[in-house]
Amino acid sequence: MKAGKSFPRSSRVADLIKEEVADILLFGVRDPRIRDVSITDVRIKDDLKIARIYYVSHEGDDKNIIAEGLGRAKGFIRSELARRIKIRRMPDLEFYYDDVFESGLKFDIVLKRIKKEE
Repeated sequence: MKAGKSFPRSSRVADLIKEEVADILLFGVRDPRIRDVSITDVRIKDDLKIARIYYVSHEGDDKNIIAEGLGRAKGFIRSELARRIKIRRMPDLEFYYDDVFESGLKFDIVLKRIKKEE
């Protein structure tokens, strides 16, 4: 069996993009609006045209300010990715706030309230 056959190319590219975008945000982008952003997931369709990048902020910063900062840095991030990852066509980048963590915290609060009432 060939190596990588059970792990689609889109998944491998998504993993690379996740790693590199995290590094670019940490060391390459100077915008203070996005200094505390962490990448949680990257999803790419099989055609590799669009990369959906999911993020969270540890400081609880305003989501709109962060989205604006990421929007302004998108071109720089994409060009850095193209320089670091050698693929024929770099996917377009779309950034989405990952609210899974917030949902988990809300769920935890509800569970604690229920436990107190018992």
